[in-house]
Amino acid sequence: MKKFTYQATQKLYALIVGIIFLLILFGQWCSYRMKKGFLVPNIVILVGFILVGLVIYCWRYKENRKQKEARTWNYDLVVKISLIVLFVIQIFIAYNIVFEPGWDAGAIYNSAKIFVSGNRADVVKRYSFSMYPNNLLLLFIESAIISFSNLFANENEIVQLMVFAVLNSMINVAACYLTYKSANLIFKKKIAFAAFILAVLNFGLSPWNVIFYSDSLGLIFPVLTFYLFMKPNKTEKMDWISKIIAVIVGCIGYNIKPQCFIMLIALFIIRFFSYLKDKKKLLQIVILAGCFILSLITIKASVNMICERSKIVLDSSQTFGMSHFLMMGNNEEGGGVYSEDDVTYSKSFATPQERKKANIQRAFERIKDMGAAGYSRFLAKKMLTVYNVGTYAWGGEGNFFMTVFPQPNNRISAFLRNIYYTDGKYYDIFVTVKQIIWVFVMGAVAVSGLGKENRQEVIVLMLSIVGLTLFEVLFEARARYLYTYAPVFCILAASGIEKLSNKLS
Repeated sequence: MKKFTYQATQKLYALIVGIIFLLILFGQWCSYRMKKGFLVPNIVILVGFILVGLVIYCWRYKENRKQKEARTWNYDLVVKISLIVLFVIQIFIAYNIVFEPGWDAGAIYNSAKIFVSGNRADVVKRYSFSMYPNNLLLLFIESAIISFSNLFANENEIVQLMVFAVLNSMINVAACYLTYKSANLIFKKKIAFAAFILAVLNFGLSPWNVIFYSDSLGLIFPVLTFYLFMKPNKTEKMDWISKIIAVIVGCIGYNIKPQCFIMLIALFIIRFFSYLKDKKKLLQIVILAGCFILSLITIKASVNMICERSKIVLDSSQTFGMSHFLMMGNNEEGGGVYSEDDVTYSKSFATPQERKKANIQRAFERIKDMGAAGYSRFLAKKMLTVYNVGTYAWGGEGNFFMTVFPQPNNRISAFLRNIYYTDGKYYDIFVTVKQIIWVFVMGAVAVSGLGKENRQEVIVLMLSIVGLTLFEVLFEARARYLYTYAPVFCILAASGIEKLSNKLS
């Protein structure tokens, strides 16, 4: 059963990632929602990588014949120094491009300011927490951070947003480090270092650091859950502690970004089938599942208690469940992304029960109306919306740059804003560079699914990406929803690099 589970996971992963990669290479000639043009076609990028790779391989082959002694690096030290430099660069970039976002991120930020000001009951007027109660934990986190920044900033918005950017950068740097440490659980340090380099290029220098929202905040949770759950421990007691913390981390991540829970599901599934013949270890999985439920109840009760004490009154009859996002995710006209018409439709029902029934009925009607061929085309376009953008759809939400502040430095700030702002002079170059990095990552991720693979850690990562992709297939699609799993993509890309390197050797 264990072997079958591993093989089935890898085959499903190879199929899904292979199809996605082919769509990325050839999907530019079809139209889809939120399509972004690049200065260089994806297929040209891939051919370029192949040619450069062949040149490097030939050069390395000649060098190895001349000099057999391999250079040894202190990869741990290089990574730690690089992280310090990366953090400084992130803060410098944030200081020069920081702005107040619109859409949900800005709405929750402004709700948090209202919460801190004392008019706590009015936060529901700024953002519909009754419809989206999952954002309440984010509201309270932001409120606590704003309260802290007000101690020395006197309600200065730029300072508040910079404090958010600093925290985002800390999370980002930690995610880069955990990418390296998690990869080192599976590969030699050299390959783990490759995963780290990809992490820095892919998300380490991402402008998403200046937006404190569930995507950037959730970046740490899947990779931290994986590392704590899978890392070896010296004693049984430490093993229990590590796994319990991993479960709590996964639960917190779930309450910030539901997709974070997929990693914990993958860990439970793989460990369950691995422990089928070991009753003691099987019992551990059952106890850890109980810990998750207990953590979920505790967080829910804490959020409800804060709402009650703050006199925040929610209307439970307005809550949008997963059925709403299922319906919206199968809206062919809307491309499977956010649809205001679908929101209006869901609002038209008085009770959650009626809404759920109507949402599910409409979702399946849409699938039926598309037919098998039409639904396949729809899913292909939907996957392009999600996967064919290396910036994770930076600038793709409505009113993205709500408030742009005066430039702190005329030369440097103007240059950086020309790179990262969507109306900037060098924005297309930035988008193309990020796409080049993303095509390489996804190509290596596709290679990781080839050949034989029996390492449990890699199978867990593969299953998490399968789950994430299925989530995007079924529900509302967004490229930024992949951002929380960027470290996982980089680790799997390192696995592909290792396989390709071994094959060439």
